[in-house]
Amino acid sequence: MPVTGIVLTGGRSSRMGTDKALVAVGGVPMARRVAGALAAGGCDPVWCQGGDARALVSIGLTFRPDPSAHPGPLAAIAEALRAAAPADALIAACDLPDLDGATVRQLIEASVHDHTGLDHGAPVVVADDGTGAHLLAWWSSAALAALDALIAEGVVSYRTALDRLGARHVAVAPAAVRNVNHPVDLGPDG
Repeated sequence: MPVTGIVLTGGRSSRMGTDKALVAVGGVPMARRVAGALAAGGCDPVWCQGGDARALVSIGLTFRPDPSAHPGPLAAIAEALRAAAPADALIAACDLPDLDGATVRQLIEASVHDHTGLDHGAPVVVADDGTGAHLLAWWSSAALAALDALIAEGVVSYRTALDRLGARHVAVAPAAVRNVNHPVDLGPDG
């Protein structure tokens, strides 16, 4: 079954001071860069979850609204999983401009088998560059009920939810998950 690719674009971007999804890196808005990596990694369809519909559509992206303005990553992920069902989803933050198709494929392949070739059955497979989990993960459609229960319980932390769901961490190259939160993170070539 194909994996749906979803770019989370509904955050407040308060540290950046402007909508991160639309900030250009190498002349391309970050949301487009991430959507391109998801497609290159085999995701189909690919859409943006939340944010500025008009602006995202104007740069050639498909958009789906969040349940409310700036609901936080867990609520946005739950909404995305609902929309993608029954397909599984590869969900990525919009601020990972160096994400590539190979890293996306690595997570999709890890969702089926671990390094020993055995089926692991984890509901979430998350990218980890050695510093912890990033907002880049494959989500089983079966994880939605458990995620909804965590949200109803008041869990708001992405990393807490991953721990409670028994997510499997997969080592990825640090360069692929470079996170851009502040203008200074863009570097001189921004």
